[in-house]
Amino acid sequence: MSSKNHTASRVWTAAFPVRHLSVMVVTVCLGTSACAQIDGVTPKVGRVASEAAYGFAFLGDLHFDSLDHHDLDWVRENHPGDVRQIRNYSRITEQKSPALLAAVSSSLKKQDLPPFAIIQAGDFVEGLCGSYDLQVQQFKEALAFVGAYAEPIKFLITKGNHDITGPGADKAYADIILPWLGRQLETEISETSYFVEHGGDLFVFFDSYRPDLDWLEEVLSQHPARHVFFVTHQPVVPYNARSQWHIFSKDGEQSRREKLLSILGEYRAIVLSGHLHHYSILSRRTDRGMIVQLALNSVVDVGDGEVELLNGVDTYTPELVDREPGFSAGTKAARRELLKQERPFISYFELADTPGYGLLSVSDEFIDIDIRLRSSQRTWRRLRIEKESFNITDIGSDPADEETVAVE
Repeated sequence: MSSKNHTASRVWTAAFPVRHLSVMVVTVCLGTSACAQIDGVTPKVGRVASEAAYGFAFLGDLHFDSLDHHDLDWVRENHPGDVRQIRNYSRITEQKSPALLAAVSSSLKKQDLPPFAIIQAGDFVEGLCGSYDLQVQQFKEALAFVGAYAEPIKFLITKGNHDITGPGADKAYADIILPWLGRQLETEISETSYFVEHGGDLFVFFDSYRPDLDWLEEVLSQHPARHVFFVTHQPVVPYNARSQWHIFSKDGEQSRREKLLSILGEYRAIVLSGHLHHYSILSRRTDRGMIVQLALNSVVDVGDGEVELLNGVDTYTPELVDREPGFSAGTKAARRELLKQERPFISYFELADTPGYGLLSVSDEFIDIDIRLRSSQRTWRRLRIEKESFNITDIGSDPADEETVAVE
């Protein structure tokens, strides 16, 4: 893929009422063809005549942290089990994250395609700061950190549970993160679910902790797209031992989960998720079509070494629960049953316990996914999603661009 067609800027002004919602929303596309939910009504827009080829990077959980972001007395009193985790994430942020962000930025900028954005799947920060002021400090330092590597490329995130955990965290997210997203997209963003149009494609950033399926359905129906990317912190489809950590996994939520799967299947969505701190790619059948889910972990907490890759539908079994024998022994039977129920719908599956990042190349015919381990610029897995068939194909590694990024 060597096409370098650039996306034209668009401004949409037509507005129509949103169906099914008790409140009214508006979507405005400005400048770089970004769209975000703000007060008003949702415009019905058409397809872009010329659709572009472009690239973007995808990161899983980051958990940016520093010990001085925390009131440790508050943490010890309220979350004593997280003190060790905070110390570990602070160490990783200082020692490992700079090399990761340098590699991501360098790799994206060297693609033979115009870069769109770096997309991050939530748990951008560790949270658990202990006060609103400390949470604001953590957010501001995290934004300065990623900005130093990403700019002028956009850095777009979806909300994770750690991003809003602790006193004042919700307010700090609204006060710091949402305006920062709005400045990048040249429009106001006042809600934690929002969407962006680029190159004829639709990126839906979905707040899985305040899931609004009516809003999702309306956005997808009002904005026809070549490809739909659904960016969520929690996965839609379980895929490892923590099989109760996906969207709508609680008792009594099965009907809402089926509706979500149907909506995403109708638009053949590509789900980009984090939360479970593993690499995985899978395809799943729904009653309205196929979806693909890519999950990544970008907490670089392990060194070099061989990575065990589970590859094949026959490895998607209830025995995945046994890969974390120390996790929540009391729920083991329920977690095995969830995987058993899900297994008949899985048509492609890979899983590995490893951190890294992804580079995606998007065109009319296919989406190429280049997975790189830790802070490497060497391809580990290279996969292709064909637009027409929606099949996932292993297209092999690419030995090019393997040099190490120096970090000052």
